[in-house]
Amino acid sequence: MKNIPIHKEITLVSKITNKSSQTLLEFLAHRFAYLNADEWEGRIEAGKVMVNGRQASAGQPLRAGDEVAYTTNSWEEPEVNTNYRVVFEDDQLLAVSKPAPLPVHAIGAYFRNTLMHLLRRDRPEADHYHLVHRLDSETSGLLLLVKDAKYLKELQKQWITQSVQKTYQAIVFGKFPAGKQLLEAPIGKKDGSLVRMKLAVNGSDARASATEFEWLETKGDFSLIKVRPLTGRTHQIRVHLEHLGFPIVGDKLYSGDDETFLHFYEHDWDDWLRERVLLPRVALHAFQLEFTHPVRGERVVLNDPPPEDLNAFWSNL
Repeated sequence: MKNIPIHKEITLVSKITNKSSQTLLEFLAHRFAYLNADEWEGRIEAGKVMVNGRQASAGQPLRAGDEVAYTTNSWEEPEVNTNYRVVFEDDQLLAVSKPAPLPVHAIGAYFRNTLMHLLRRDRPEADHYHLVHRLDSETSGLLLLVKDAKYLKELQKQWITQSVQKTYQAIVFGKFPAGKQLLEAPIGKKDGSLVRMKLAVNGSDARASATEFEWLETKGDFSLIKVRPLTGRTHQIRVHLEHLGFPIVGDKLYSGDDETFLHFYEHDWDDWLRERVLLPRVALHAFQLEFTHPVRGERVVLNDPPPEDLNAFWSNL
């Protein structure tokens, strides 16, 4: 997906919210990976990056509360679905239904077209909110935030210890077997792939991963399934379904070869892709989230019905 340059400079500001041991260069190269470390170092040396209003050096350590400002040429960001919806809110928590496509935070070509930017636009106090977990840009569904950092550690511990229950619905290619099945298969970087972010079962530096699947319905050569990830690896559901031979409809990274994703990167959504993956977004929706409230101690169960685009696709099969 290509950026469209505009002859105008803008300044983008990121605030360091947590205690950090990263240098400025490490932060920029990790957070905004569309430029590599050498490119970021060049921009720092050119005076394009400031920390707390002062010119900075690449090796400068960052601390909580620091503001990193980057001045660059503006561009038109790729279009997103901005229709997020509040599902639950109290004094400590906010849960939203994130549409797709919509990145959660600034990444790649996205700075303003993100859920966090939209939240801060609509409610300035959201500048102090913290994400408890993430969803991919093309995955829709429930996303939980805390309004105060003091609740973040307790909730993130639930994700690490697997006491939280996340349930998804997916539409996949193929006739998925009836019943339930558990796949325990480690996930790591896919060796030999032209796509740097692509992962695979038993790839390099693989880490243990487990996902539970349950068949719901089959229509022709497509199946509707319920998915519960028992670990929290990047792209876990998508990688495990590709491994089983049932890639998710709309998944440009895991429902074809590298050419499919590279074509999308170069040409965006077009008829060539439509014939191969059918939907412009991954047909994956996080419809239920169950966790323990950090203050009241009671179990909270949130539900978010699948969005209209996925319902329409399934109904029209």
